[in-house]
Amino acid sequence: MDAAQWDERYRASAGGVWASEPPAVVREIAAPLTPGTAIDVATGDGRTALWLAARGWDVTGVDFSAEALAIAADRLGGDAVSWVRADVHAWEPVASVDLVVSCYLHLNDNAAAIARIAEWVTVGGTLVVVGHDVENIAAGGHGPSDPAILYTPELLRGALGDRFRLERCERLTRDTADAELRGGHAHPAIDTLLHAVRVG
Repeated sequence: MDAAQWDERYRASAGGVWASEPPAVVREIAAPLTPGTAIDVATGDGRTALWLAARGWDVTGVDFSAEALAIAADRLGGDAVSWVRADVHAWEPVASVDLVVSCYLHLNDNAAAIARIAEWVTVGGTLVVVGHDVENIAAGGHGPSDPAILYTPELLRGALGDRFRLERCERLTRDTADAELRGGHAHPAIDTLLHAVRVG
């Protein structure tokens, strides 16, 4: 979907598409970190950026949908986040940050996009990427059905060079209590998680 299609989806959503909190695994990884600077890539209607900001992070939320960002900015705490309308293929932060999070960003060039956003992480900082795994199609979970834009652990692992230490890179089953959509969904979903720390 392009930006115009996402704008239309958000216009039709009556206040937001996604669940009110980040995925449970993102909360699990980010909660013990010392708050610093963060970028939420493909922030959508802002759930991850707002969660981080409420915990003391200085957050920039980036998305190419103006409608999504308008919803995000209107939410409680929305004035604590710097919202940027941009394409992750072209945008660059002014400085590297302590945490880069990307939830459910699926593109035709996934590996290159992940490699690009990884460059935004400062030495000692953390990268967290979670998205729909290719096995999610057969499992019947919510999400895209085009295997060309879905993740595998091998794809995400291969996007990083030796400047990162892998903490976790694996498939996860996300149950219906950890829904991606605001209205929930009926079946568990299979995601791929990448958690890495920049060491050089």
